Amino acid sequence: MTHDLKWSDAPPGEVRDPVGIWIVRAPAGQHLADDGAPPDWFDEKERRRLASIPQPAGREAYVFAHWALRSVLGSSLDCSPRSVGFLRQPCPGCGGAHGRPAIRDPGPDSEALEFSMSHSGDHVAIGVAEATIGIDIESWPTPESVAGYLPFLHPKEQQWLGGRPDDELVRDFARLWTRKEAMAKATGQGMAAIMNRLDLTNQPLGWRVRQLLAPPGYEASFAVPASVHVDVTMHDELPEPMPEPARTLEPVQV
Repeated sequence: MTHDLKWSDAPPGEVRDPVGIWIVRAPAGQHLADDGAPPDWFDEKERRRLASIPQPAGREAYVFAHWALRSVLGSSLDCSPRSVGFLRQPCPGCGGAHGRPAIRDPGPDSEALEFSMSHSGDHVAIGVAEATIGIDIESWPTPESVAGYLPFLHPKEQQWLGGRPDDELVRDFARLWTRKEAMAKATGQGMAAIMNRLDLTNQPLGWRVRQLLAPPGYEASFAVPASVHVDVTMHDELPEPMPEPARTLEPVQV
């Protein structure tokens, strides 16, 4: 059963931009075929990326996340998830083909959709909107991992996190990190342009960054332009569940 949650940050009388948010947990079980072959709905780039992931759990998570994105976008575009393809927009910094993802051939009658996807552990977060959007979900790190990243943050962020006990430190670092990742995805410039150059303890100029209700042990945030007043609907189930992978039949004993 799905449990949708609705909320808005729009003042009375302001135009509201609809935003759909899915935070979904991968179902238990195997998401790859027995022989590890990629799904037939993967494109060539996804196949190469899957082959480069060393750990089986990482490959399983990658496959589920990319089905989840297709499921959401297929529902939004009123088409089969298997028919959804992707491309990369030009990077706003260098013009290279590694900017924000976009839908390939959405169809002449389809409304323009912006989207963003993130996965961490066994959870996937997806945001879909008419406006530019970036989303991120992260599991809480260890205190040792936080200590390794702290020197690379903006000085004001380092000061904001300083002196916290370990339980608050990992929670607040994860919250801050999701804000940074959401901004990096929304701008299409990547973390290198965000890491120590932008203080995200407050709202960045020209953007709204919102924290999302996340599962225990996780944090999630999304970013939209400051001109956007959101009307959010949150979902915890996919429109279409992932198809079962191919299974090798056991030989029949006679």
